[in-house]
Amino acid sequence: MTRSVEGKVAVISGGSTGVGKAVAQQLAEAGAHVVLLARRSDRLESAVAEVGGSAIGIRTDIADSGSVRAAFAEIGERFGRIDILVNSAGAARIRAIDEATDEDIEACVGTNLLGPIHTTRSAVPLLRAAGGGDILNISSEITLDHMPLMGLYAAGKHGLNGFTNAMRKDLRTDGIRVTLAIIGSVSDSAFFENNFTLEDRERARPVWDADGYLARVGAAKPLLSATVAEILVEVLTRPAEIAQDVIHVRPAG
Repeated sequence: MTRSVEGKVAVISGGSTGVGKAVAQQLAEAGAHVVLLARRSDRLESAVAEVGGSAIGIRTDIADSGSVRAAFAEIGERFGRIDILVNSAGAARIRAIDEATDEDIEACVGTNLLGPIHTTRSAVPLLRAAGGGDILNISSEITLDHMPLMGLYAAGKHGLNGFTNAMRKDLRTDGIRVTLAIIGSVSDSAFFENNFTLEDRERARPVWDADGYLARVGAAKPLLSATVAEILVEVLTRPAEIAQDVIHVRPAG
């Protein structure tokens, strides 16, 4: 049994690409009012056009608290509530810690941890106005098996996992379900291309091979964003009395 999202208001950070965009598209097709948040205007406009329906886009840097406040103020004025928040935005750098620049640290921790904190803080009053709802935070398998040279990304996602656990307890009396989704490899997310230069990837590959990471997690065929989104939307549409605290979606094999 599933709940209808017809007429519900869903906000998706990182909604211009990959799993975030796929979730937005499936929610929109099911009748939800979808708001996409993303930093790059060109990708955001393209995603809104692709999602179609009543989708709107708000250019937002979720690592910037002021940008997030402004976005949610606009959402509040337009809808007066939120039913679903999906934190899908992610950023990573291939860096040994002693090589990391301030920008590297700010990008990884700002997007992966501070971003969901900012969006959750702004979303909670609007979720309460709706009488409750869902927060879905998208994490990574790197929190289960460390990938060398990815410490900044791992730190942000480990922090997100802990924040999600805390919010689950803090918000349950408000009727707000908080779910952690740990996602494995996705073939069409453009995550590597968006975050890593070719030079960085070529430098890292021998290190990853020596560690055995690619053999451990990369042997199975990666999933498609749309396939992952189907599972996540199913979680978001389960009856209100059902809580699924953690879901791990990964390629079989």
